[in-house]
Amino acid sequence: MPEEQSNTKISSPLGTVAFMATLSLIAALILSVIASALQEPKEIAKDLDRSKQMLIAAKVLSHDGYFLVRDDKGEYIPAQFENGRLVKGSAENLATKADIIKIYESRLIPLLVDKEGNLKTFQEAKIDLDGYVSKYRSIGYYKLPLMLIYKLLPNPQEGEKQDPMKNEAIGWVIPVNGFGLWDAIYGYLALKPDGDTVIGITWYDQKETPGLGANIAEPYWQNQFYDKKIFTPGSSGQTDFKSAPLGITVVKGLVAEVYGDSPRAKSAVDGMAGATLTGNGVTQGYKDVLAPYRPFFIKLHDSDTKNGAENSGSDKTHEQTTQS
Repeated sequence: MPEEQSNTKISSPLGTVAFMATLSLIAALILSVIASALQEPKEIAKDLDRSKQMLIAAKVLSHDGYFLVRDDKGEYIPAQFENGRLVKGSAENLATKADIIKIYESRLIPLLVDKEGNLKTFQEAKIDLDGYVSKYRSIGYYKLPLMLIYKLLPNPQEGEKQDPMKNEAIGWVIPVNGFGLWDAIYGYLALKPDGDTVIGITWYDQKETPGLGANIAEPYWQNQFYDKKIFTPGSSGQTDFKSAPLGITVVKGLVAEVYGDSPRAKSAVDGMAGATLTGNGVTQGYKDVLAPYRPFFIKLHDSDTKNGAENSGSDKTHEQTTQS
């Protein structure tokens, strides 16, 4: 009898350990299933946000959530999605998720650019779009032999079916990434057809200090990039596209105080108080990312110049093709 009691005492702790191990295994399996179930919705949400950010940079969508078109005066006004195109609306006509996806898929065409500035479709390059985008997002597309760029198509006329390759672009969107004070930062930069003038920018994925470096994600700060030049003009005001520095400089302080009326002011924006290092990271990010695209930008500039009066004002072209 004493021997039986001894065995009971020994087996009790072992049973407890076995029970806890089983419980832990079950909990781990449950958490794994939940994580897997949530992963796809998270990725869908991220894809939607990236689509929105590209449209915001291209000024097709406002920061407040409604679509945009340009009126007869060239001013951006609220719009709504109707019959496959954008028409004049109001700020109360907030874009739905479904409409955002439709506009993104019909007007932003992903393409590849080689180091000589030649465009290729993903099909021509025999590259899977989804795999390419997800695999190289954190690395930076600008580091690849074939770099990612998005062709911005015009707002179609009523009943018009656009050909993604034949229709002329009213802009181009480039994925941008760099490093802020604390971590990597990701955004987009949209250019007019001249390959030099900025339509807009976004920085959407960042972990900078709230109220300081995190202001790169604020609309008031991003709005100052409109109409800036990515090719820095020389002291004479002329631009040598083959050798001019590429990028947008975030100055320490105000552009008006740092550059005054110097042509360099056209390629600079005001900095953020207490966020010099973040500003430096943004400046370096633009410099690094845009440099490999130079041959492509030069081709855009040459084409825009060659067309003369027909496309002489990128503002006018952009305005007319995005009107409702």
